[in-house]
Amino acid sequence: MHSLCSPNQLMFDGFETEFEKWLEPDNRWVLLSQIIPWEDLSAAYNMSLSADTGRPGKDARLVIGAVIIKHKLCLSDQESIAQIRENPYLQYFVGFKAFHKEQAFAPSLFVDIRRRMGPEVFARFEDSIIARIAERQQPEAPADDDQMSPPEGDDAAPRDDGVPTPPDQQPVTHRGKLIVDATVVEQAIRYPTDLGLLNEAREISEAIIDTLHPLMGTQEKVRTYRHNARRDYLALVKQRRPGTKKLRKAIGQQLHYLKRNLGHIEAMLDMLPGLEIPLVETFRACLPLGTET
Repeated sequence: MHSLCSPNQLMFDGFETEFEKWLEPDNRWVLLSQIIPWEDLSAAYNMSLSADTGRPGKDARLVIGAVIIKHKLCLSDQESIAQIRENPYLQYFVGFKAFHKEQAFAPSLFVDIRRRMGPEVFARFEDSIIARIAERQQPEAPADDDQMSPPEGDDAAPRDDGVPTPPDQQPVTHRGKLIVDATVVEQAIRYPTDLGLLNEAREISEAIIDTLHPLMGTQEKVRTYRHNARRDYLALVKQRRPGTKKLRKAIGQQLHYLKRNLGHIEAMLDMLPGLEIPLVETFRACLPLGTET
């Protein structure tokens, strides 16, 4: 059951309580409490409560203020209640008339509050707060309309001397800043290892041989032992922690297969004098140094 008391704070000069006399009026929580439409938010929150059934619930402003503090400061349920208990400005923000040494409510109540509010109440909260902030940020109308001269034709606003202002000297109308964090960008980068690089180079050399073979006429295709090389490579990478001797042996095998394939490629290119190498740019970069195209 919800209460019917107004969530707004009455402010009369000369009648401040001891709690309000020594609070700084320019504190961020004091200023924020003056912007937030407490009545609209309380009405949206009370929609989820019964008017005549159940025990009286916590004050709407206390609950809403605690939720705003929790999300604004990114605190846990327990830490939010502890901060409200220790900070007088936070107690003023949630609507207390005097400093309370006891905790506002049990931290476990946040669970019921989140379930009771739901997405609809949070949407009403957002619309009400945004509308109120927009009203506060509306610029005041100029006193004399004759002093305003809308720009005509040229993008740069003319100065008093008739010379248009350069674009880099015009007043900045946008606000805020953009922060780009490159650490969260998805990257398809793998950790290079000697064995992995050799296996990739061997596969590229085999593809080059497959591309050059049809140009050799009826000559029998050279043997690359690609199945054996692939088997030797997988036999090591499937092991969780291969020893140093096994790793050195596997690297030596891949070097042997790659050296054999590069020799076949040089021999096949020598049999195609004066002809442009029919390879894509990716394979051209993998040719041995000194090979003429």
